[in-house]
Amino acid sequence: MDTEIDGKPHATASERLSRRRLLGIGGAVLLPAFGIAGCRLSPANAEQPVAEPAPDAAVEAPGPTPEAPAAPDVAVIAGIQDVLNRRASALAALDRDAFMATIDQHNLTWRRIQGEVFSRAQAAGRRSAERYTVTRVQPKQNGYYKAWIDVAPAGSTRVQNQAAWVFRPTETGWLHSEILNEELGPRLYQETEHFRLMYFAWDEDVIDRIGTVAEQAHDAVTEKLGAIPSVRTTLSVNPTYGAHSGLRGHNTVAAYDWNVKNLILIRSIESFGAGYTSPGEPTEQALVAPMTHEYTHLVSDQIVPLVKMQAWMYEGLAEYVAGHWREGEVRAAFRAGRQMTLEKASDAIEWGADPARGYTASDVSLAYGEAAFAVGYFVERFGLDTFFELARVFAESRKWNESFVQICGLEWPQFQEDWQAWVRRRLNI
Repeated sequence: MDTEIDGKPHATASERLSRRRLLGIGGAVLLPAFGIAGCRLSPANAEQPVAEPAPDAAVEAPGPTPEAPAAPDVAVIAGIQDVLNRRASALAALDRDAFMATIDQHNLTWRRIQGEVFSRAQAAGRRSAERYTVTRVQPKQNGYYKAWIDVAPAGSTRVQNQAAWVFRPTETGWLHSEILNEELGPRLYQETEHFRLMYFAWDEDVIDRIGTVAEQAHDAVTEKLGAIPSVRTTLSVNPTYGAHSGLRGHNTVAAYDWNVKNLILIRSIESFGAGYTSPGEPTEQALVAPMTHEYTHLVSDQIVPLVKMQAWMYEGLAEYVAGHWREGEVRAAFRAGRQMTLEKASDAIEWGADPARGYTASDVSLAYGEAAFAVGYFVERFGLDTFFELARVFAESRKWNESFVQICGLEWPQFQEDWQAWVRRRLNI
């Protein structure tokens, strides 16, 4: 059951942002690397006590970073538009050299990420490039610029997505870039009601919105699970791929680190790694589902250690709470007879798109979707309390079939038939 905090009613998300304090953290939190994009976890001692990271000594708030003289916006927009046009043409032609010529080469991590972007496009044989249109720009520290971009399918004028990417001018022209890690400066610190946010001055203008998203996730997860974390959660906000090793994957938007137990890593909004948003949608909306997903991991890990659950259970629960069911993928797989057993879904989740296991990125995404539907069916039929009781009994016995019969009064193969039949009814297959 939900409880009040210190006997006080919960404040609204917009009321939760406390007065900012700036502390020197000295760089990104250093943690062991862990699993696949956004949710995979590495082995950890489940009984390890939870400790909140102690900030370093307080330092004065930094003054405004001196900026290079800003070119008129029209000239900046024209320069960035040119590099985006060349990027689109290179992707349309699948010309790696032309594509990489638009990328800032002095940032090695960024160069690797963009190389992966091109390789994925090449593997998919995509020759119909998106069309990019710069709508506005903002000067940032050290001569970088943030640009807001409308994205339309090739041959269309209809804006399908929007993004905010970073660029910098060089002697040879503008380049698609990210600020170097050593240019970001010290970590700063801000608190909301339930979170400690660690961020860089680069994100000073968006950190309040990120804090609001975190509180929205807290409300959604604690209401759904009926549990509140025992410690304040640290949220590490990262504007670049080089800011934290736990977010070095191309598609990793957020990640819960179960070695620390109270730490979530998340990308900044208005960054390449945060991905696209829909037209007219606030940029922070892209973080709502991944933040809710990872916070579900954090809260449920305190109920039953995730390391002792089956993968379809902990990932399915996180997708279920986040409302990320991947209905289109699941419907297509069921119609084609490509649905997985939950054992196979767990294996795909554990291994990811590993060539040695024969799973593609599409297989892994389908596994997450099927896991969400399986958890949704389980909770509808047996309830969430029974879900965690099954997890507890299995954690102690490590005998899945026996545990399932004991708690659910049903043979495991029958449950698999039943949840798949439920999916067909729900999706009108």
